[in-house]
Amino acid sequence: MADPQWLTFLSDYGFEDAFLGVCKGVIARTAPDVRVLDVLHLVQPQDVEQGAAVLASAIPYLPVPAVHLALVDPFRAAPVRGVAVRTADGATFVAPDNGLTSQAWEVSGGAVAAHLLDNAALWHPTPARTFRGRDVFSPVAARLASGLPIEEVGTAVPVDELERICVRAATVDDDHVHAEVVTVDHFGNLTLNLQRADLESAGVHLGDSVEVRCGGKTMVVPFALTYGEVPRGRVAVCEDSFRTVTVAVNQGSAATALRARRGDPLVLARVQAEKPGALKLSI
Repeated sequence: MADPQWLTFLSDYGFEDAFLGVCKGVIARTAPDVRVLDVLHLVQPQDVEQGAAVLASAIPYLPVPAVHLALVDPFRAAPVRGVAVRTADGATFVAPDNGLTSQAWEVSGGAVAAHLLDNAALWHPTPARTFRGRDVFSPVAARLASGLPIEEVGTAVPVDELERICVRAATVDDDHVHAEVVTVDHFGNLTLNLQRADLESAGVHLGDSVEVRCGGKTMVVPFALTYGEVPRGRVAVCEDSFRTVTVAVNQGSAATALRARRGDPLVLARVQAEKPGALKLSI
């Protein structure tokens, strides 16, 4: 076995119960030398798409190589299979085969090998039907982080047969962009599925005013470098720390201001500059 490495952990387990603690206990008992790094445990319950987006955004800042354990696993009568996926940069993702880690694979250079977690000798001796995170995924991930070859976790499967969650791309239409709220963070900031280049393709540049339409509400806000450039309580469009376009409120919540949730459609449009001398009508 190789030297132990980092094991990162993302889940929807929260902190109100012992679910997270016992999984980390299993990891510690299985591989005491492995270092565990918590990414997030407040993914909305069973929200696989949110977990996928958060993990993909975090990957560029996590240790390389590492084993990434991700557990957002909606319970079904026939549970989805567990998989370990190796990527081009040497990372290994351990998760249900429900697309949870699929966006993160691409950030890590793409999936190059995959194995089912069907070697029961690596599991808890009497696994529970409803807590695979503790009894299957955690001990397997811990052993991989200790240097267990991925081939030993179970049967090899073609990577093109794995489930994927596709990122829905923004659409540029002349002077406006059709986008979507990808995540709503702890502060109520709305992360969108577009980059600054998408806005620039619609003629919206830093310093311009942008019309934001979402959930039946329309407002004109600045496209600022940061939300700190607008007064307290004001909305701004800006880039976040991950270079993704975000709608934010200085010391407030954009989710509340726009009544927006993850998955909601949103339109950002260039505000046409008024021609000098144009007649203004008051209604």
